[in-house]
Amino acid sequence: MLKTKITDYSISKEEYKSRCKKVLDFISQLTEDKSKSVGLGKLILKSGSEQVFSNDVHYPFRVNSDFYYLTGFTESEAVLILDPRADNPLTLYIKQADKNMIIWEGERETISSATDKYSVDVVYDIKDLKDENLILDEAFQEKILKFIHSLRAIKSSAELNIMRRANEIAIQAHSMIPDLLCSGVYEYEIEAQLNNVFRSQGANGWSYPAIVASGKSSCILHYIKNNQKMMAGDLVLVDAGAEFNYYASDITRVFPVEGSFNDEQRDIYDLVLKCQEEVIRIIKAGMPMNLLQEKAFSVLGEGLQDLKYINDKNNLDEVKKYFMHGIGHSLGIDVHDPGLDRKTDILIEGMVITIEPGLYVPEKAIGVRIEDNIVVTRSGYENLTAGLNK
Repeated sequence: MLKTKITDYSISKEEYKSRCKKVLDFISQLTEDKSKSVGLGKLILKSGSEQVFSNDVHYPFRVNSDFYYLTGFTESEAVLILDPRADNPLTLYIKQADKNMIIWEGERETISSATDKYSVDVVYDIKDLKDENLILDEAFQEKILKFIHSLRAIKSSAELNIMRRANEIAIQAHSMIPDLLCSGVYEYEIEAQLNNVFRSQGANGWSYPAIVASGKSSCILHYIKNNQKMMAGDLVLVDAGAEFNYYASDITRVFPVEGSFNDEQRDIYDLVLKCQEEVIRIIKAGMPMNLLQEKAFSVLGEGLQDLKYINDKNNLDEVKKYFMHGIGHSLGIDVHDPGLDRKTDILIEGMVITIEPGLYVPEKAIGVRIEDNIVVTRSGYENLTAGLNK
């Protein structure tokens, strides 16, 4: 039976409405036995403001992730108020464009268009928002945000479809890298081609600045200078993801710049790959996240001891000299999505996590990290990046 090709990557108004209802119900539960203290009983979210890059040039605006999760609204200078005791529990305030703004920046949502488009009860001009409506209790707000983050950790079928597309685009970008690698190519040339594929395939752009790290730089975890010339014998670590409809992908692969891995590079690469495969194999709903970390330490510790890098596979301090970061993180609207505590939480069906073991040997200029995006299912997992070679 042929699979139907998905062409609609939107989230329905009904789903946004359902998310908001869950939050409103949670607020009601929190305030059930409390007095109507100032700042209690409602959530206030701001979409964010544009930030200056230089003089009168602004960074591209990206809406606050929680605001987007509850509304799908993407413009700056908006405020959302959720108040279950109000006549209109979902109230959206927006900044409308005047004639001059339309000339310079184009159209924005109007009260009429926003009322029709978004799952809120009423829309007002931001100019009508009174200061007293913005009084809030910080501790109360944090409780609500923590609840929202727990919702965000579990992806709906619509969200998963969007994330599959984000990964399809990122896979296309990573797939062309081997054909571009040769001695004398600069790291930024690879970065430019990644970004070209992201945008040409309909992504918003990158989900984080790409890491294209060759030679010793492959051992710098968040290297983003991408300004070095790659040389024969180098490894290059490419950590790059696309953002599609505000949802992220996050993929890492490692390549020899010319020819093939030398023996030591191959030993490290094979050990990291073995570790990743063994960790992914045990993923399923109900698995404590910290057991994935323990599994990674176990596999890497044994391998590092066999390769004579460490003396004791059970000595975590020795292992952490070469593997100093977490095995993965939650993925969604944010690259490091909230809602999953890597030390205490269990995996739940619908979560999306990265699995990214790595080993870094600076004195040998060997940095290897392999990263895939995994959906947790009831009985196992779905690998969103299974289509990309390792």
